[in-house]
Amino acid sequence: MPRLACPDCRVDLAEPVDDRVVCRGCTRVFARQDGVWRFLTPARHAMLDPFVRQYRLVREREGWRASTADYYRRLPAVAPDDRHAGEWRIRRETFHHLLQHVLAQGPQPIRVLDVGAGSGWLSHRLARLGHRAVAVDAIDDEVDGLGATRHYTTAFTVVQADFDALPFSDAQFDLVVFNGSLHYAADTGATLAGAHRLLARGGAMAVMDSPMFRADRDGSAMVDDKVRHFVADCGLTDVVRPASGYLTFARLEGVATRFALQPEFVPSRGSLGWRLRRHLARVRLGRAPASFGLWVAR
Repeated sequence: MPRLACPDCRVDLAEPVDDRVVCRGCTRVFARQDGVWRFLTPARHAMLDPFVRQYRLVREREGWRASTADYYRRLPAVAPDDRHAGEWRIRRETFHHLLQHVLAQGPQPIRVLDVGAGSGWLSHRLARLGHRAVAVDAIDDEVDGLGATRHYTTAFTVVQADFDALPFSDAQFDLVVFNGSLHYAADTGATLAGAHRLLARGGAMAVMDSPMFRADRDGSAMVDDKVRHFVADCGLTDVVRPASGYLTFARLEGVATRFALQPEFVPSRGSLGWRLRRHLARVRLGRAPASFGLWVAR
């Protein structure tokens, strides 16, 4: 278990007893249920609920919701005929960047906080390599969220929480990685500041596979395209927009400068067919396509 702190009042918590822990500051009780530590407070649950319901619906309409244990255990590898094989190839490439450019650079094992963990595939892979992984997400869905971690045979800590109210004490993780999730943050700078507070001395922050752009206009145009897709193809009538829905290199570099960190970006390029489709989309949509890969600051 990592060292815990109350997500509301930031008081350090004692060691859990019988799968529960009480905050001595606000007397709130947090417990582990169905293998997941529940640190998503009612107020934050209510705030996030419209987005979570939309997220689940879109993911179902787009065919992301798998159900077999073998599928999860193999991630980020999928069958060649998988509907999302192209996207998973990018995720697999970025995962290897993480192994080569971050994990191979220091002592082993390390303490990793996997933020926006989804089904927990990254934490599963890292735990199998001997690292001490903690998977965090606000969504506990049993098919497309933290509930899917029941399929893994290698144990790691699983926590339901808002990534802007992470229930951990300061200065304890060697790596905090946002796993295809940072573009959902309401305030990228504030979210990364919270992550930086959790880093041990010499630790690193990483962003995996969030859509990244050089110019805000291209990112905004991508978000508009997604909204049209949600309405036309997913049947939504009242779209909940993320705060930004994308990242810019300048925004992340500003955060790195603020914390005196050195940023690096390693792109994931995908297959030739995937790259060709992106080039055609650039011509058809009249905007630069998003870049995907690994951004790391240390």
